[in-house]
Amino acid sequence: MGIQFAALVVAVVLVITGYSLVAHQYVSSQAHQFMDVMLAVRQYTSRKVNPIIAPINAVSDEAFLAAAVPSYSATKVFEYLRLNNAYADFHYREASLNPTSSADLADEQEAQLIRRFMANPSLREVSGTQAGRSDHRQYFVAKPIRLTNESCLSCHSTPDRAPRSQIRAYGSKNGFGWKLGEVVGAQIVTLPEDAGLPTPGRFALLLVLAVGSMSILVVLAVNRVFSRLVLRPLSQLLRLLRGEQEDQDLDGRRDEFGAIAKGIASIRAYLTRGDESDRA
Repeated sequence: MGIQFAALVVAVVLVITGYSLVAHQYVSSQAHQFMDVMLAVRQYTSRKVNPIIAPINAVSDEAFLAAAVPSYSATKVFEYLRLNNAYADFHYREASLNPTSSADLADEQEAQLIRRFMANPSLREVSGTQAGRSDHRQYFVAKPIRLTNESCLSCHSTPDRAPRSQIRAYGSKNGFGWKLGEVVGAQIVTLPEDAGLPTPGRFALLLVLAVGSMSILVVLAVNRVFSRLVLRPLSQLLRLLRGEQEDQDLDGRRDEFGAIAKGIASIRAYLTRGDESDRA
């Protein structure tokens, strides 16, 4: 019993460890897929939308059309995605140390990531876990935002080059001084480590309940089969030995119990003939 219990404990530990690894891969895959969607939105805005709207912003005295900005489009698409409950736990940020909009100003954790990208130009991605605002630890994937299009300098080099509508909307102090090729921010996707999955502790409880239920069912099934195939015929043999019944229930069996019953019947028949001979 002790060995079986130890084996069960080891099996549970191994299963939970394997589950944790699979859960980590699952959450990582979700985060990377979501990041790919946001990158695609940025690319579409940069290649298809910006060439149409940017010239309008350059000469317009009306409100600045932010739809021409890739980060704005990605952020807005994310807001619509979050209306779907499947993405309620996701968070997406395009943070910068020097953003045009104050809403995109990096917090302490985001600033650390951006500085890592700035210090290491070959670093393409950072991922891992961090403490979140909720009780759940968060898994995150971050990619650098690098200024690669010279056209972006019209809005981010100096205030005098920026559209008048942009200056009216965001002012002339923030989001300028950017240089071609440098890291100006980071895209960051975060979601709970157990997003869409039970926690390891809850999984362990479910596993123990499942294993326990299966064990009980197996024990009941084995007892039923053992009683029918072993205990019941054995009880019949004992009654047969005591002369309490005939071997009718065992008659015709071709297993060991049937052979024993036939042997007992033969012995009883022999003893009966001996008694009749003695009386004669």
